[in-house]
Amino acid sequence: MENKVSFQLTEEEDKQVRDAIELLSTILKAKLITLAPDDRKELPKMGDKTVAFVDKSLEYANAYPDYIPSFINIPAARADFEAVKKLRSLAMPLERICNQVNDTMILAGSEAYTASLSIYKVLKNAATMGQPGADEATKELSNRFPRGKRKGESVQNN
Repeated sequence: MENKVSFQLTEEEDKQVRDAIELLSTILKAKLITLAPDDRKELPKMGDKTVAFVDKSLEYANAYPDYIPSFINIPAARADFEAVKKLRSLAMPLERICNQVNDTMILAGSEAYTASLSIYKVLKNAATMGQPGADEATKELSNRFPRGKRKGESVQNN
């Protein structure tokens, strides 16, 4: 089995990372909002393709103010657009880090789980051969083994 992940943080590195996360949280907490899932689904989204559209429409609103009805608050829209640009510049590197953290966690978990499955099989073989302690170990691991519901079979709680 090839081990592709070797992730470790020293205590000092762990503290520095946690302090950096806490600093980000402290600075951004009062400035960021949390949307309800339904709100998130229903709101129109501004993606990569619409950034240029929004930017140009705001330019035209400034160039032709007489055409714009008073209920459209152009300064507020411009402030929102500037906020989006700033947040996008923060989100991209954070997203990259989050994706790498998740990918590393998935791979490390896969490697640990694969090794554990091998350990379980070896212990089952040892139990079959009557090795001391192997039967108890396999019974305990069997109780902890994640099982999904199989077709036509009900899941019983132990």
